[in-house]
Amino acid sequence: MGLAVFLLGAAFLAAVFVMAYRDVVAAGVLGRVTAAGQPAEPGPALVTLAIKGVMLVVMAIAGGALANRGIGLYAAARGSDEG
Repeated sequence: MGLAVFLLGAAFLAAVFVMAYRDVVAAGVLGRVTAAGQPAEPGPALVTLAIKGVMLVVMAIAGGALANRGIGLYAAARGSDEG
């Protein structure tokens, strides 16, 4: 049961990183330039990306806590091997 909870937390973390990558690419904030070769003003796209970033941080914390709980359950189920 502990390993299943850990794997669920790890899958949750992987999903967060994939969603974060997709959001950064879709927002187009990185690497935008104008016709003159100057960096473009990010404007509203940067605000939207920041809001999504905060939500993704919350999701990453939840996934980490879930994975940690799974490891704790697994360790408790194994018991102590000390003499």
